[in-house]
Amino acid sequence: MKFKLRTRMLAFLFVFALLPLMVAVIINLPLVLDRVELFYRQAILQNLRADFADLDKHLTSRDEMIRLLARLPEPGLVMIDDSTRTESINMQRLGYTEWINRILQDQLDIVDILFLDTAGVSRFWLSRDPKSQTWEPTSVQPRRPPLDYLASVLKAENMFVVVTPVNVDQQAITSSRAITLQMAAPLGPSENQPTYGAVIITVDIGGLMLRDDTTLWVHDDGRYLKAPGLPEHEQTAFIEFPGLKKEFKTGNIVLWEGAQGSIIWVPLLRTGDELPLWVGRRIQGEPLQAVRNALVGRVLTIILVLILVIGFMARWIASRFEAYGSELFQGIRELLDKGEPIRFNWKGSPEVEQLAKDLSTLSETHARNTRNLQAHARELEASNRYQAEFLANVSHELRTPLNSILLLSKLLSEDQEGLSIEQRKQVQVISEASVDLRALIDNILDLSRIDAGGLQLHVETVELPRLLRDLMSLMQPQLSTKALTLQLYIEEGVATQLRSDIDKLRQILKNFLSNAIKFTLKGQIWIRLERAEAPYKVIISVVDQGIGISRDKQGMIFEAFKQADGSTRRRYGGTGLGLTISRDLAELLCAEIQVESRSGKGACFSLLLPAECGERDDTSVAAKRTIAIPQESIERPQLPSANFEGNKVLLVAQDIQQLLRLTQLLETWNMEVFAAGDEGEVRETLADEAQIRVILLSSEVPGCDTLINALQNEVASERLLVGLGFDEAAAAGVDKVLKSPADPMLLKNIIEKYLSV
Repeated sequence: MKFKLRTRMLAFLFVFALLPLMVAVIINLPLVLDRVELFYRQAILQNLRADFADLDKHLTSRDEMIRLLARLPEPGLVMIDDSTRTESINMQRLGYTEWINRILQDQLDIVDILFLDTAGVSRFWLSRDPKSQTWEPTSVQPRRPPLDYLASVLKAENMFVVVTPVNVDQQAITSSRAITLQMAAPLGPSENQPTYGAVIITVDIGGLMLRDDTTLWVHDDGRYLKAPGLPEHEQTAFIEFPGLKKEFKTGNIVLWEGAQGSIIWVPLLRTGDELPLWVGRRIQGEPLQAVRNALVGRVLTIILVLILVIGFMARWIASRFEAYGSELFQGIRELLDKGEPIRFNWKGSPEVEQLAKDLSTLSETHARNTRNLQAHARELEASNRYQAEFLANVSHELRTPLNSILLLSKLLSEDQEGLSIEQRKQVQVISEASVDLRALIDNILDLSRIDAGGLQLHVETVELPRLLRDLMSLMQPQLSTKALTLQLYIEEGVATQLRSDIDKLRQILKNFLSNAIKFTLKGQIWIRLERAEAPYKVIISVVDQGIGISRDKQGMIFEAFKQADGSTRRRYGGTGLGLTISRDLAELLCAEIQVESRSGKGACFSLLLPAECGERDDTSVAAKRTIAIPQESIERPQLPSANFEGNKVLLVAQDIQQLLRLTQLLETWNMEVFAAGDEGEVRETLADEAQIRVILLSSEVPGCDTLINALQNEVASERLLVGLGFDEAAAAGVDKVLKSPADPMLLKNIIEKYLSV
């Protein structure tokens, strides 16, 4: 039912004017709130706070204790891991243990002390013996804090203490260590040096929590806390106290009232799942129903009087603004329909006249901007069309010489007599690079067609089993080179026919299979044809046992030119366009792509297809044409900063991706970078640039052994030689060895240490 503008304004003003009524009610409600809810809640809260004041004081004292342990005596002395100083380190740890036994002799609630280095590796720990109450090293490491808490401590730049959630050990026989929490502090910031580790203490709070057996301890999901000393309950708190589940969802202090009386619930502590641990205390007392009834008459009288006053005032105000509103809406409609500016000639107060002038100016500005936007949209459309046409033309022009390169390189590689082995390898590299380049051009051409709207659907009946078996035959040569097996599973009763574009469907599935083969080193790959839930008909899935994709990287794999990470492209190749094209083709087929994967556990790419493209309504298509992957923020690692200005470095590598990555990294450190690909280029560069002090040598450079010997004989005492990706046998000839790709932090530390000498 639609109402006139005047009626709507009258209703709005009437409701808005009810605010004085709300104020009048609020003035009278404190009589009830102060004497019932506020009084009872504050009284019970005071009792609870008094009961647990010892816990707050206790944690405060433990905060001071862990800060002391982070400073005295020097914690770094017990964290050293050096096999050449075993006796000295043992003496340091023995002395530290004796010091702990003196300092913490009477503080029996502290049961564990653990020291970690910056990598999170346990270096030294002590535990209190339950019988003798003395501190001594044990073979079993104490419990470690959650990773997110530990990471914040290890990255700290100043001293602070982190308190972890409460941990409940259901297996503990006595109350000792049954209910504990941990406190962690960084080592180093308070001493004006970087954080070099963390100290963690475990505090037993079971005695403080279990001293009152009438207190109810309940998890956020309604389960009673189970621990030695607490009474057992057969049912959950949500069953015993109906409606409590809804109250817990607020996360605030709640007052539950029911047949069992009144209970106040307070979220006091947090457990390991970051959910609150609720404390319940029964409230004794009768409701102040008489006081509430006494206020009913007064409140109703005020409400009736105010309703009459508000109704009269709202009617008068609505009639005053109706004329302005009608003219305003009519003018806006004319502006939107015709795009012509309008003028408002309102008379009255200076404010109303100024508003009329401002609205007239705004309509003129809007009409002018609309014309400009329409002209800009036409220009942008033409520009995009020209860009797509240019990209398509350039791609076509590149394919002609590229095909010649492929043909000639193939002929050269088959020449067994005219070329040496090294030359045939080089020709093979040219051929493989040309194949990759042609694949990239084809993908770019497909993207340009899709962006330009040049792809058209050719819908026909598709026999799915036949299509899948043809794909298996097509991919068999790639499977044979890696000793992989490909199996087909067709669910019983699944539809075997649908109406779609077979070429685009084949391209999507081929991209899935190519990725599965590329990223699977050994094992099996499955193609599965199964039934799907409405509005889809079938699901075609490709499942592999490859390297998998972490959840935080699944969002970027469907973006053009991107893969899960840069190292994946360097190791496995590829342009990063296959899944982008698959996503766009799936949208054309009214289909949906879903991804299920975990890092190191393989991946499953699924294509959900309708019985016929276009049979769903526009709303359904718009809702489903998305990639069903979690949209999580992707955290990129922060590169270490350094300033090596005035120093020169030589990169010896043949991998272009490695050269680009290291060059970019070293240039951010203000180093002048030179590159070489073999021994001759190295000698030439060193002859021209005598000031080069650091050489980074990749293991994939031919003749590494000869090059290392030459560098040792000529400049071993003048320059730092760092090997990238060397094994133990070859590492004897270099100064330092790093894995490939090189860890930026380790590389920075090595260069910094060398240049500081």
